[in-house]
Amino acid sequence: MTLPELPEFVRDRKELDGFTLYRTGGTAGPGQNVGCVVLVTVDTDDEATAKAWVDSVFTALASEPNPHPGGISAAFHVRDDGKQVVNYAEWVSAEDHADAVSGGNGVGSVTADWRRVQNFPGVRHGGFARYRPRAHASVE
Repeated sequence: MTLPELPEFVRDRKELDGFTLYRTGGTAGPGQNVGCVVLVTVDTDDEATAKAWVDSVFTALASEPNPHPGGISAAFHVRDDGKQVVNYAEWVSAEDHADAVSGGNGVGSVTADWRRVQNFPGVRHGGFARYRPRAHASVE
């Protein structure tokens, strides 16, 4: 799978122009190579909704019974006006991400916590796009 380069507004996993980093997390061990970056976007009613939604994602991740082994990390950024969230998600490969979302429920299992994420009031899911990392990166 050939991946495009990251858009110019993305400086790195912790810095996106016009956005403020809110929360990060990850499950990878040291030295795991990042082969794909996925930018996931959601539109939100306001900053409080954006942050509450991100917090619900972390609750769902913490209770995930079957985490996909290709997921490395996630960095959630809230747009300066509070009306959009971008998740800069790092994956081992584009194929791993494609496999994780192939069930049609996003990256999570069918659990109450993930249903809450998917049906969160004031949030409209915008989709995702896969990119190649700017440089060969690994988790520290």
